[in-house]
Amino acid sequence: MELDEYRRMAEVETSHWWYRATRELLQTVLGPNLPAGGRRLDAGCGTGATGAWLANAEGAGPAAALFGADMEHLALSLYREAHESTGLTVADLTALPYRDGAFDALLCVTVLCHRSITDPAAAVGELARVVRPGGVVCLMEPGVRRLRRAHDRVTHSARRFSRAELAALLVANDLEMLRSTGAYSFLVPPAAIKAVIERGRTGSDLDSAQDGLGGLLSRAASLERRWFPT
Repeated sequence: MELDEYRRMAEVETSHWWYRATRELLQTVLGPNLPAGGRRLDAGCGTGATGAWLANAEGAGPAAALFGADMEHLALSLYREAHESTGLTVADLTALPYRDGAFDALLCVTVLCHRSITDPAAAVGELARVVRPGGVVCLMEPGVRRLRRAHDRVTHSARRFSRAELAALLVANDLEMLRSTGAYSFLVPPAAIKAVIERGRTGSDLDSAQDGLGGLLSRAASLERRWFPT
């Protein structure tokens, strides 16, 4: 990812509609499955914009400890400025510096798509290795290959995944699939138009529409979450 994008993330994580909606989405999907207390890992944590909430999630309790791993020093520096964490570590997801079964729960958001992850299967294998038996792994990745646009280039996203592809990566690493769902389906039409208009260009989606068209996109995301199967 371009270094300036980390700075943008840190600046808008509390104001941009997508970060707010994504935290609420993850709390809806992952929250009920979180083991109480224990050790939690935000893998590929970036600035903490999507995973720092794990430190104070319902059921975390005083015994819960949140760790973060990312390969970019700047991202971890920005994380420390805005969030609390038991431990932040510079690490490659394909070679995590943790013992087997070190964590009770693990979150990994829009990381496997990056060009720095040359082998997504190996990365998922590492995620599976560091989570204890009976623990929880949550992945969130961009989908629909035709939607590749300017933002993908500034974030160095090399690939997008179908739900079936992500499920196959998990199952191949002996993880049981508990839940699989898509999200932000209402963004597909405008994203498809942007993909055509922005062909060959590089630019960040964080530079505009922070309020989500006056709150319209936030409301759409909220309505979508209500339809998710339990």
